[in-house]
Amino acid sequence: MGGGLSSCNGSVRDNLIGANWAKLGGGGAYRCNGTLVQNILVGNQGGKGGAIYVGYSGSPTLVNCTFQGNSATHGGALYVLDGSPTLRNCILWGDAPYEVYVSSGSVTASYCDVEGGWPGTGNIDADPCFADPNNGDYHLKSHAGRWDANEGGWTTDDVTSPCIDAGDPMSLIGLEPFPNGGIINMGAYGGTPEASKSYFGEPLCKVIVAGDVNGDCRVDFLDFQIMALHWMWQE
Repeated sequence: MGGGLSSCNGSVRDNLIGANWAKLGGGGAYRCNGTLVQNILVGNQGGKGGAIYVGYSGSPTLVNCTFQGNSATHGGALYVLDGSPTLRNCILWGDAPYEVYVSSGSVTASYCDVEGGWPGTGNIDADPCFADPNNGDYHLKSHAGRWDANEGGWTTDDVTSPCIDAGDPMSLIGLEPFPNGGIINMGAYGGTPEASKSYFGEPLCKVIVAGDVNGDCRVDFLDFQIMALHWMWQE
C-alpha cells in the first residue's frame, strides 16, 4: 500500500513523486492526510489511485500539484474511498483510465484543470500544454516565456497554456516572474520563480511600470481590480 508515500501527514512540498508502484492502492501516495503543495506526481501505478489513494476519512489538501501519466484500475490520478480531499490550482491531465474516481466521499476542486472536467469554481478542461512531458518537463508553454531547465534560461513557444493566470485569484502569486498577470498559474510551478510568463497578445513588456500590477505595460482598471481583490487579504 503506497508505492511512494504512506500515511503521510503534515506538509509535503516541492517533490517529484514518480515511477512508483503499488499492487492495491496509491501508487504515488496512500492515505495521506496532510497538505501537498507544488508536487509533481507522474508515472505512478496503483490498483486504485495511480497517484493518490484517499481513504479512511482522510481530508488532504492539494495545492498547485501536477498529475500526469499515472494509471490505475480506478482513478488514474485520484481514488477516493470515504474521504474528502480538497484541490486548488492543480493540473490533472493524461492519467488513465480517467482522472478521479469517487467510490464514497467527495472531492472539492477549484481553479483546477481536470481532463474530462470536474464541477467547481474556476475549473477548466483544456490541454495544459506541458513543455515536454515525455522527457519530464511540466513547465507550461507560453508566448511570453517559460523556464527551460536544459538551457538554464527562458525560451518562448508558439502557444500559451490556458493554465497561466488561471489559478485562484486569492492565492498569492509568490515569486512568479514579471509579467505574471497578477494571478497565480495552475500546476506545480505556479507561485515559483519558474512560473511561465503571462502573454497579453502583444510584444513582451520588458519595462516594469509603477502601478502596473499585471505586467501588461499599462496602468488601468485591471491593475486596480487586482489590487482591490487582495486588499487586506491574508492567505
